Amino acid sequence: MELPPTDKSFGGGETIKRCAVPGAMPVRWLVDDEAVSALWRELEAMPLRLVDGPGRWVADLGGGNGNFVWALRAKGARLLTLDVELAALRTAPSDLRTALASILRLPLRARCLDAVAGRAVLHHVPDDLDAALREAKRVLKPGGLVLFQEPTSGNPVANAARRRFPTERHDPHERPLPYDAYVVAVRRHFDVLEARPHFLLSYLMPHVVGRLPPDRRGLARALARTLAAWDRRLLAALPGLRSRAAYVSVLARVPSVSYLSE
Repeated sequence: MELPPTDKSFGGGETIKRCAVPGAMPVRWLVDDEAVSALWRELEAMPLRLVDGPGRWVADLGGGNGNFVWALRAKGARLLTLDVELAALRTAPSDLRTALASILRLPLRARCLDAVAGRAVLHHVPDDLDAALREAKRVLKPGGLVLFQEPTSGNPVANAARRRFPTERHDPHERPLPYDAYVVAVRRHFDVLEARPHFLLSYLMPHVVGRLPPDRRGLARALARTLAAWDRRLLAALPGLRSRAAYVSVLARVPSVSYLSE
């Protein structure tokens, strides 16, 4: 499979390791797959908007096994996932290219990708948000699309769980930002096409259901779907609640005019 062009100044595949963080995270990451599928269906479908035909190069930034962009294989996209965790990259399907790299220093040439996606990656670099976005823009072609989905700091339920029950998948140094902070930051570098809030009361339900005995999960899944439906209605009817949403999706495009002055 053809690879996207690498930048020789980065060594074409530089290894960037995460520093060890003292302190164990005692809570096991455990979710119910059915509840996840029901509640995250809308978010999972959004990457399908990134390409309109086969042969397009798409990178999943901080993507681990690349599952955020897996659906694009059905469109014939050529996929690359980049992460700082080697163990996560090793679980990627064999038809995905992988690279051990940081979102702050991508081992790719400028303007080599058609689209970029990233889920729950920007809040790992909250103090370097603009640097990460500039790097994403650098590797995108003019008119290329970018999709970020991030946890926010405005949901009281998620915040309480994050403080009291840190999990094995969370970095103690990560810091979710307010809904508008992500949107404003992306707008500084891209033309924002859509910003969409997700989850008010239902965000933690996949975790709750996953900890119940199997014979009690049916009712809890139904409750999760009901809460999710109410979340969607409330967020649609009361735009002011977006600051309380637990997650945000931002779809944006590289402004072609920005390259005319470069």
